[in-house]
Amino acid sequence: MPECLPFCAWRYNPEKVKIEEVVAPPYDIVSEEEIRKFKIKSPYNIFHLELPEDYKKAKDLLESWINSEILIKDKTPSIYFYELKFSYQNKSFVRKGFILLVKLSSFEEGKIFPHERTYSKITDDRFELLKTTRFQFSQVFALYEDPFLETLKAVDKNKEFLYRIQFGDEDHRLYKISEKKLIRNLLEIFKNKKFYIADGHHRYKTALRFKEYMESIYGKSSSKDYNYISMYISPLEDENLLMLPTYRAYYFEKAEGLIKEMYRFATQKETLKINEGIELNHCFEDNSKEWGILFGEEIKIFSLKDEVFEDIKNRDSIFSEIPLYNFLWVFEKILKVKEEALKEKGKVKFISDIRELLKEVSKGALGVVFPFISSEILKKVALAQKLMPHKCTYFYPKILTGLVLNEINGNDLKYNTL
Repeated sequence: MPECLPFCAWRYNPEKVKIEEVVAPPYDIVSEEEIRKFKIKSPYNIFHLELPEDYKKAKDLLESWINSEILIKDKTPSIYFYELKFSYQNKSFVRKGFILLVKLSSFEEGKIFPHERTYSKITDDRFELLKTTRFQFSQVFALYEDPFLETLKAVDKNKEFLYRIQFGDEDHRLYKISEKKLIRNLLEIFKNKKFYIADGHHRYKTALRFKEYMESIYGKSSSKDYNYISMYISPLEDENLLMLPTYRAYYFEKAEGLIKEMYRFATQKETLKINEGIELNHCFEDNSKEWGILFGEEIKIFSLKDEVFEDIKNRDSIFSEIPLYNFLWVFEKILKVKEEALKEKGKVKFISDIRELLKEVSKGALGVVFPFISSEILKKVALAQKLMPHKCTYFYPKILTGLVLNEINGNDLKYNTL
C-alpha cells in the first residue's frame, strides 16, 4: 500500500448548515467558556462530537447527523487543498497545505517525527472517543520538505472549490483535488517524504493505539483504513508557515528576587515600556540567547553571558539554539525547581497571545517572552530524536476542527482505482 492516499471524506452539508457555525478551533486551545459558546452557536457544532458529555452520546449524535445528511460523504477519493489567509503584525500571509491519508508508522521507523512529549491522560480520552465513534474529527498537522514549493505550484488551477469560511480575522478556503493524474503525481512526490509533526502529537499516538486495537479484532491487513491517519501537511520551507513561541506567565512571590538573580547568568540589554502594539520579535537580535522579562510596566531584554551560553552549548548543541531551553536552564538553576512542578501547582500559564499575557502581567504575574525560532530547528530536533521543552512552539493559525472528517471503521481502502 502507498505511504499516502486520497480518501472519501465526510464533510458538513452546506445546504443544511452554515459552515462558520459548525467548525471550531482545536479544543485544546480554547477555554471551557469558549467551548460552551461554540456548542450554543449550533446544535451541529463539531464540539458536540469532539467534546461530548459521554462517548456513546457522540456516537448516537454522529449517526443521526449522517442519517439526516447533516454530514455527507464524498463519492470520489480526493486530496483536499486547504488555503488559509491571515495577517500577523501588519503582514499578510497565505499558508497552503494538503489533507490526505498518511500511513501510520512508529517513530522508531524514521518516517514520522515528533518534537513534543505526550501525556497518557489525554491519549486515553481521545482513544475512547475514537474507539466509540470510529471517526477522526480533525487532522494531525505535519510538515514536509519541499524547498521549491513544487507541490503547491502543481495545484494552482487543478482544484474544485468547496468552502470559504471567515473565522475571526482568518479566511479559510477548502478545495478538492479529484483529477487522477494530479493525485498520482502528488502521491509520487510524497512517497519518500519524512513528516514532522507540528500539532497533534496526542492524536497521532491515539491513532497508533487504535491501529493495535483494530488489529486485535480484524487482524493485520495493509489495506485496512486503520493503518492510516488523516493529516494536514504543509511545506517546511514556506515563508507563510508561522511558528510562534509560547510565552509564560508565572505566579509566585519575590519575582524581583528572581530577576536580580538572573544577572548572574545574563546581561540586560535594554528596558522597554510595555504596550499592546509592541512587536516583540523586533526586540531581539540573537534569537537563541535572548528572552524578555515582563514585570510591572516594563520589559527587560536579557541575553545569556557568552561563557554561560558556551556551557549550555557544550551540554547540548541542538537545544542551545532554542531560547526557551536556555531560559529554562537559567530559571531552574535559580529556583531549583522544574517548570513541570510549577505547572502541577498551577503557578504557570502557557500563552500565545501577547494581549493575554499583558492582562496576566497587569494582575501581578511575571511574564516571559521569546524570539521566534525557525522551523528548521524543529526538523533538527526531530531528526536527532529529541523532544523540545513542553509548550515550546505555537503554529499560527490553527487548522479548523470539523472541516474534513475521516471514518476509520475497518474498511478496505480502494487505492488501486487510481
